[in-house]
Amino acid sequence: MLYLGRGMNDFPYLLVRASRSAGTVLDVALLLQVEPAQVYRWIAGVDLPTQERAGELSARLQSMLCSDA
Repeated sequence: MLYLGRGMNDFPYLLVRASRSAGTVLDVALLLQVEPAQVYRWIAGVDLPTQERAGELSARLQSMLCSDA
């Protein structure tokens, strides 16, 4: 597995990896169905989603990363 869920602190790093893999933050935002500004806030750690929501989003990102491998 490309990403091991070790807590909320790893969510921003997963977003960065997904952004690099997808090409842009916009691609990640479209996948997660959020505004690109929200993805930037999550990466910066300014505004993180709830742990439950982060789990759902992480699953989508992991799926995208695994399909690119």
